Amino acid sequence: MWNSKTVFITSVFLIILLLCSTHLEVSQPPQFSVSPDEITVFKAPPLGEPWKIQQKIVVWNRDNVARLVFVTSEIPPENRISENDIIAGYRPIPNENWVHALFDNHGKYSSSFNIKENSFAEVAISLDIPRWENLTSQKWEVWIPVERQPLPGEIGVLRPTVRMKIETTEELPPLSELPLPLYIVVVIVAGVVVGTLGLWVWLKRRPRKRRSK
Repeated sequence: MWNSKTVFITSVFLIILLLCSTHLEVSQPPQFSVSPDEITVFKAPPLGEPWKIQQKIVVWNRDNVARLVFVTSEIPPENRISENDIIAGYRPIPNENWVHALFDNHGKYSSSFNIKENSFAEVAISLDIPRWENLTSQKWEVWIPVERQPLPGEIGVLRPTVRMKIETTEELPPLSELPLPLYIVVVIVAGVVVGTLGLWVWLKRRPRKRRSK
């Protein structure tokens, strides 16, 4: 027969077993996730040219099959910015196209990519803020959603989102610090090469003076 002591010990054992199983379920990482959840960029220069930040987004696929992922950038709703960030002066970014999140596939950048099973991928972020005086000393928030596309038979799309905060520089960077556009670099290099070849041909064809006996 069950006495009060046996019932008590059995109840305690079942509670401990339930707590342990719950802890194991909670501690398991999700099949699809991103890190970090939030990125802050300080002294972002309005260059008028793309500027890559050092921080990258790591996308984790812990599923047993490869998954297709889309990454974009979007303007957050003003009512979804936290009160503390609003107090700190952050506002939704005026243009989501100033932020580019792309997967680097051996030098070929793309906003869609596949992640192998039980693996991860890194997403690079670059800013392309116009060189406008009124874009200095600004604080913005932009969202970078990472969408895992469903497989046949799956319903819904997993969409973890990275919140990115940007603080621009107080002044525009000097023009001397701006990188030269590629076409200008090509023209300069081509001019140097053509000039060098022309000088070499002229020197080769120039008649030499005969030495007098």
